[in-house]
Amino acid sequence: MGDRVHRRRRLAVGSAILGAAMLVPSQALSASSPALLASHKPSLVPAPSYFRPVVVGGKTFPLARSNYLSLIEINNNWHAVRLRLVNGKWVPIGVHEGIDISGERGTPILCMEPGVVENVGWTFYSGTRVGIRGVDGKYYFYAHLSSVASGITLGAHVVTGQMLGRLGNTGYGPPGERDQFPPHLHFGVQVGIQWVDPYGTLVSLYDAAVKADTRAQASLDALAAAGKRSGWQRKASKMFTTFGG
Repeated sequence: MGDRVHRRRRLAVGSAILGAAMLVPSQALSASSPALLASHKPSLVPAPSYFRPVVVGGKTFPLARSNYLSLIEINNNWHAVRLRLVNGKWVPIGVHEGIDISGERGTPILCMEPGVVENVGWTFYSGTRVGIRGVDGKYYFYAHLSSVASGITLGAHVVTGQMLGRLGNTGYGPPGERDQFPPHLHFGVQVGIQWVDPYGTLVSLYDAAVKADTRAQASLDALAAAGKRSGWQRKASKMFTTFGG
């Protein structure tokens, strides 16, 4: 509801990188060409997975980018008015102290800055959340997760690009509550006792990731076009990961 009373800018990016050039014979494959079928090798197209994190200045964008088909939307809704329905009336109760990043449920949430897990678990509005005290002293907040990754426990040390959990839409209710709003990551950064606007940092990191992934994909496509299967396979294994599932 707050989005209706606060104008915002958006950065929306959809990706559909379906892989490298396919290595197929120029002749049509058919049952009448057994020799041709016998010589045919599978196309060089990577399985749906995620690009490995791109680290810039020790930080990475907090959502993994799919190499197949996905939508990531960085909503510039810092300080959007927050409304609550009280006795049948919408009442302003504060402002939004973070940035919402929309995406597909289950997308890996990545640690932006290395540090130590300071909070993990459920809160009424944030749902399943993880809080990291970065090595830079700032507090990094990841909310509305559908699940928390193995090993993300209080006091655990985490590194840049490590999976903290998966994107969801939990919160606004007792433990387990979900589906009160579309899936997204609420990402916040706190310096001292003040929350600060991370929008510029998020856009910069995302832009760096897109550029690096585009260069890597072009290189992978060139290997496919040249028929260098083993080289393609080695490079693809370094570029992509499933984050354990």
